[in-house]
Amino acid sequence: MIKDASILCATLGIVVLATLCPASHASDVPERADVATEYKWDLSDMYRDALSWEADKARLLELLPEITLYKGRLSRSGTDLLEAINAIQRAEGLISNLYVYAGLKSFEDTRVSENAGRFSEAQGLYSQFQQALSFFAPELLAMPDEQLTEFLESTPELTTYAHYLDETARMRPYTLSETEEKLLAMAADPLDKFDSVFTAIDSSDLRFGTITDEKGKEVELTASRYGAFLHSTNREVRENAWKSLFNGYQTLNHTLAANYEGHVKSRVFFARARGFESRLQQATYTNAIPIEVFNNLVATARNGSAPLQRYLHIRQKALGVERLEIWDMYAPIVPPTLEDISFEEAKDIVAAALTPLGQEYIDVYWKGFDEGWVDAMANRGKRAGAYSWGTYTSKPYLSMNFEGTLNNVSTLAHEYGHSIHSYLTRTNQPQVYGDYRTFIAEIASMTNEAILMQKMLAEASSAAERVYLLSSYLDEFRGGFYRQASFADFEARVHSKVEAGEALTADVLNSTYAQVFNDFYGDAVHADALNQIEWSRIPHFLRSDNFYVYQYSTSFVAATALAKKILEQGEPARKRYLTMLKSGSNDYPIELLKKAGIDMTTTAPIEATIEVFDELVDQLELALAEMESVAATRH
Repeated sequence: MIKDASILCATLGIVVLATLCPASHASDVPERADVATEYKWDLSDMYRDALSWEADKARLLELLPEITLYKGRLSRSGTDLLEAINAIQRAEGLISNLYVYAGLKSFEDTRVSENAGRFSEAQGLYSQFQQALSFFAPELLAMPDEQLTEFLESTPELTTYAHYLDETARMRPYTLSETEEKLLAMAADPLDKFDSVFTAIDSSDLRFGTITDEKGKEVELTASRYGAFLHSTNREVRENAWKSLFNGYQTLNHTLAANYEGHVKSRVFFARARGFESRLQQATYTNAIPIEVFNNLVATARNGSAPLQRYLHIRQKALGVERLEIWDMYAPIVPPTLEDISFEEAKDIVAAALTPLGQEYIDVYWKGFDEGWVDAMANRGKRAGAYSWGTYTSKPYLSMNFEGTLNNVSTLAHEYGHSIHSYLTRTNQPQVYGDYRTFIAEIASMTNEAILMQKMLAEASSAAERVYLLSSYLDEFRGGFYRQASFADFEARVHSKVEAGEALTADVLNSTYAQVFNDFYGDAVHADALNQIEWSRIPHFLRSDNFYVYQYSTSFVAATALAKKILEQGEPARKRYLTMLKSGSNDYPIELLKKAGIDMTTTAPIEATIEVFDELVDQLELALAEMESVAATRH
């Protein structure tokens, strides 16, 4: 499932507690100190304490002037170029660790000003790193291709960087002079603050009050508990949770609109400064993705939304409601067959499901728990959602807020996909290729989820269980494919408005979101007026590398196909897949996917994904009919 508040940062290449029960039973979110150690990650391998972080900061500040000494020397010889790249890689290793550690510590409890201050300081250090590098790309791109080829031939050690140099050369038409690059680097830090503003509001300042749970107990509504409440079988609980959360964002509608407009304008500024026709062109070109991939996805998903609407009509009928409301979108249409799952049980469920990926994969999975990769439980002030983050030399840490639901089990599989992908990449690639492009980033996580769900469906023991799992899977599908495609549609529309000179007021953003929602969902669900502000609670829209969410959908398309190949073909497909995970960024993402057997430059994989969704809807109808038949026989 796509987690609305998840982040995956490939930066610089970003025991259940006895007192912590599922959301509907909990009365208080614990402080971090009250969460058992075995459910918190271990960041000590990165830095033992603040002093060791400061020591690396000092080393970075010493190294940055050394990098600038290579200014004017890159074209002298292959050796000079190699030494410059190596110095940059050393500095990148330092800033990566400084930045990610500070971020992870800050996300543990966003109320701790010391950690928030260190993260802000790390963002400033990254800006200094960029400024020190401002000479590199213009100087490198001023060299003729023939000279670079000669350097590669005369300096064997440079061959490791052949693809890296090719990627840099691609940016020749959009790379500015050294002075201009330095100015853009200086502007990056202040113009990237809109995400930090949103995070501070969303994680620390917003409060959603209390609601009454299924047992009649008053509990605090938090972002981490919201998902569990939406899966409640009690419609009043669902409605109250939804309205309470959205009313919280409604109180800041104009503030969040102003912040988002600033973010969009900053992205358009950077795109125009480099000579791109649009921010979308910059986002796709920079990642070596044909812009047609984005346009094909949005248009094909929007035009292929009939199966989505058919599923929602079935959901309405199964729930027995006169009309389907927004807060009914995740409600179980049969009693949950999996709930109140302990974290230990969730670990075992995921491990058993992932066995088709081979023993190597499973060994890495258990290694993560042994080494403290996972921050599993919610605590007061913790960043909402789920994400995986790390550096070339760190553990691939992952965070979630486990509440004991089937959705949480899926989240564990999802985020572990990211972390194992990172681990396999970093243990098989040199630092320069030790991360992966965003276009590839969500594939491993979604492949894990697809394999998990296929296993659970295959082992379902009754029609009721199949209905529960199929509806859950269709909701995952809806969230991962259709929902993210609609988000991408929204992003494209609002960026186009700014590029046309229009303002992004709260009213404009609200009405644009409402129109996109209607284009995808039609009359299959009643869109409460508050739903038009949903854009304001999606953190992905505030990423510095925006136009991120469409890659959830393309990844869902690829993962659906890859999981099918792995389960049906076995070893050959598994080998191709693991090879892709181990390749990092040593080739362009479209090419890596082609090697794994998926061609995303056509609409065919998208259309096939819609067909799979349609087939699952058929299966759901059959399972519901079987349930009704069994019930009739019993009566």
